[in-house]
Amino acid sequence: MNIATGSILNMAPAGHDWVVAFDEGDETLPATVCPVVGWATVIEAHLNDGTATTCVQPAFLYVDMVWTPNELREHNPAVSGFEIRAREITPPVTKVEIVEPGGQEDDATEARVFHRATGWTINPEHGVETCTSNFYRQQDGRPACTDTAVWKVVQECGYGLSIGFYCGDDLPAEYSGARELRA
Repeated sequence: MNIATGSILNMAPAGHDWVVAFDEGDETLPATVCPVVGWATVIEAHLNDGTATTCVQPAFLYVDMVWTPNELREHNPAVSGFEIRAREITPPVTKVEIVEPGGQEDDATEARVFHRATGWTINPEHGVETCTSNFYRQQDGRPACTDTAVWKVVQECGYGLSIGFYCGDDLPAEYSGARELRA
């Protein structure tokens, strides 16, 4: 069987602690960092005797698609400098249970609060997330927050999640226990 060079034979899931960083061709911009979602066995070359050599490459999420370094280089030749890194793991600072006044225990929503000094990036194309409080600041006629959103609050809401990002000053009061644990 003749399998094309660069083909993925199989893939094993990656742990949540790996990222791949690379340069998109503009050295003035910081490296693009993407989460590794799996480890792909890739056909590297075909030998004269008909056998193939393989290698293991990270499979990472970039612009809503899964790529290997070879695939991305083929799609965008300007990409270079791939580096596999262990992600900075920041454990949850605190876990806070919130029960709305008058609510039943079964209706309780759970919130998880996380801290990262460098801020939070959900989509690499948009950069670091801005402070969620800017929505309310705009409504109140106050200036926008320009501080780094170092807090992430994830709250279960029925069948979905609500995610908010806050700078140090705008973290809602109900999560102040997280700030005290961080100090």
